[in-house]
Amino acid sequence: MAAGVVLAAGAGLAEQVAAATVRSPTPGIQDDQIYDPRVDAPARVTEMARLGASVIRVDLRWDLVATRRPRDARNPGDPAYSWRRYDLIVAAARRHRVAVLFTVWGTPAWARDPAVPASDRFPGRATRPRDPRDFGRFGAAAARRYAGSGVHRWEAWNEPNLALFLRPQYQRQGGRYRPVSPAFYRRMLNAFFREVKRVDRRARIGGGVTAPIGDRCPFSCPDGPDDRVPPLDFWRALTSGSRAPLLDRISHHPYPITRPRNRTSPRASYVDLYNLSRLTGLLDRTALRGKPLWLTEFGFGTRPVPEYPLAVSERQQAAFLVDAYRRTASDRRIRLLVWFNLRDHPQWSSGLQRSDGRSKPAARAYRMPASPTRTGAVAAGTDVTVRGQARRARRGGLVLVQRRSGRRWATAARARTSADGSFRTTVRARRTARYRARWRGRARGGGQSAAISRTFVVRVRA
Repeated sequence: MAAGVVLAAGAGLAEQVAAATVRSPTPGIQDDQIYDPRVDAPARVTEMARLGASVIRVDLRWDLVATRRPRDARNPGDPAYSWRRYDLIVAAARRHRVAVLFTVWGTPAWARDPAVPASDRFPGRATRPRDPRDFGRFGAAAARRYAGSGVHRWEAWNEPNLALFLRPQYQRQGGRYRPVSPAFYRRMLNAFFREVKRVDRRARIGGGVTAPIGDRCPFSCPDGPDDRVPPLDFWRALTSGSRAPLLDRISHHPYPITRPRNRTSPRASYVDLYNLSRLTGLLDRTALRGKPLWLTEFGFGTRPVPEYPLAVSERQQAAFLVDAYRRTASDRRIRLLVWFNLRDHPQWSSGLQRSDGRSKPAARAYRMPASPTRTGAVAAGTDVTVRGQARRARRGGLVLVQRRSGRRWATAARARTSADGSFRTTVRARRTARYRARWRGRARGGGQSAAISRTFVVRVRA
């Protein structure tokens, strides 16, 4: 008998006992409204924990915390700082036993580089700081404030290859526009990394934090300095030179440019969920070879918005969420996978909930993604591997993989959950049938909980 497999007494079913190596990327959710004073932040944290997030990603806005220049920038107690909103979020996360990832960005007015012209299109907080060391000192203050509360995950800025977050992106040099954001961002990243690490050696810092798309801008740009630097170009420039940028994790936002696909043109300049190997292949030729990945924003919108015009139905959103789990679950390099966003609002539509708080089908899919690891039809009698994650389950919880039989569900296989709720088992495919995974038991955060996956089909060739 294979190691880790026992027969369920009297049931004739193979029960897969999850080994320690069965794991999935840590699941996260972001709520981009959570720091708004009009929003009930503790209630939003409760929602994300209930849905199964182990990490919540939170924008820590430098420009909102430090509206005036501090006298002692590394001291979180400096009277220039106002942390109250973030204190509420961190306290709520501790109560629910979920971790916080702070993404620090937004240049205060006092720290902005006066040499960068103002823009009618982009907010002032996107202006690069005059001195990158100011950004690092703020990181030190934030780490001092929150390391004792268990916050050890950080990202240095957000999408610095877009003028929406960092300006300028390009400057005219010698008759052509050349990208300048990577070199300046590198100084910001290195300053942030050094300062945070001096405070908290346990800190894990993500760098890059790139958006998936950019503009080809070698000679002239329609918008000049405010065009977007493609992510591969940004990373090439960021990693050029004899020393690598300082980071623990490669952060990227692989928003899909299309619906799920299996092929991408080798000439594509974007990096989304379906061609991540373009990014890892590039970076594995640099000093960042083998660095783990944090995928800290991705999702599918259910109506088009200016920043993300791709839109799908709510049912498709749920199906594509599970497909994303299937594609990333076995990639040990991907350590974190964050869904954006918790709730819809006028500017964004990829929420797990509608704007009134009602759940979309994707909310159920997020709580317990499960699917066969292969999606094509198989020969009759084939053992098909099913993989999933009961995201609130403790180690050792029992998952039933059930097959639809008429109006009833019959148990086809059983699995035990690993420490992060992951499970793996096999079903014997005798005919095309519909399946689901079901879990009920003690949750990692305490109390009883339950989840049922979205149904999936195992197809058998005629």
